[in-house]
Amino acid sequence: METAPSGPVFNQRCLPDRRTRPTTFLSTLRWHGRRKGFRRAGEGRNTYVDRLAWRVVVRALLLYGCSILDAILTLLHLENGGQEMNPLLAMALTAGTPLFLQLKIGLTGVGVCCLAAHQQFPLAQRGLHGLTIGYGLLLAYHLVLFLHLV
Repeated sequence: METAPSGPVFNQRCLPDRRTRPTTFLSTLRWHGRRKGFRRAGEGRNTYVDRLAWRVVVRALLLYGCSILDAILTLLHLENGGQEMNPLLAMALTAGTPLFLQLKIGLTGVGVCCLAAHQQFPLAQRGLHGLTIGYGLLLAYHLVLFLHLV
């Protein structure tokens, strides 16, 4: 009967368990983690993972692209005599177009990144879905305005 080698196996069992500390919010914003999900049912609710799921990355990029398109279409609408309905962005427009674009695209980018980092939280998932639907409706509204004005 052979005995199992005790060197490496013993050393591995003496290492501290990496799962004793939960993944933090800031670690979700790095791109080099390994944990994409959880192995056990019920484990992945209201907790963070090291890497974003591809579906969340695609949705975040789609939302960011919609924000850029919305800003461009808003500027086109303003050139045709329209007005900005958001009071904060209307104030930014009085300071100039670059500030308007930075504020509009920057706030959306920060919000989308925050929601993407919280991908395992049900409220954040609903927020990403809601923003996708909201931007879809907003872009449809811009299309109606554009077709009506032309």
